[in-house]
Amino acid sequence: MKIHEQTLNRLQNQHKIIRHYIDDLPPQALYKRINESKWSIHENIAHLARYQYIFYGRLAQMLAESDPHFEPYSAENDTEFRFFISKSTGPLLHDLYRMRQDLVNLIAELPDEGQYSRTGTHSKYGKMNICQWVEFFVLHESNHLFKIFKLSAKFWQINSNNVDDAFKDFELEHNVTD
Repeated sequence: MKIHEQTLNRLQNQHKIIRHYIDDLPPQALYKRINESKWSIHENIAHLARYQYIFYGRLAQMLAESDPHFEPYSAENDTEFRFFISKSTGPLLHDLYRMRQDLVNLIAELPDEGQYSRTGTHSKYGKMNICQWVEFFVLHESNHLFKIFKLSAKFWQINSNNVDDAFKDFELEHNVTD
């Protein structure tokens, strides 16, 4: 058993789209929560960067122990997550890229295919082998990538509406007609 080629490709590359989503956004768009009960773009990126360390640790534990048990990760209960949030977005992305390479190397350097069948049990999703854990990781990440995509689009939508409203107000104040 080996990790599916498409899964490995997603692990190696899907996170790189973040820059495309955020490159043209002003800083306030990264840090401001559009909905106070939901994370900002920056907080989602901090979560992705932090969770890679959690995931790496889980893989290492699965390789060292027989079927370890894992509780769902909770950023709210993770004191290290606050440290990640305190970093600016640029260093977070640098850390995310560097740690991703470490993850890819760990998986690529497994000594034999039998290592991929090692398991860990997630209290919510049950027993999964390393291949399934990697798939779980990339699916989890893609969910956050979609959130970042939606938040960046929402920022432009809100600000476009504000520009349109300001232009309409200007037209009304100055009797501008077509």
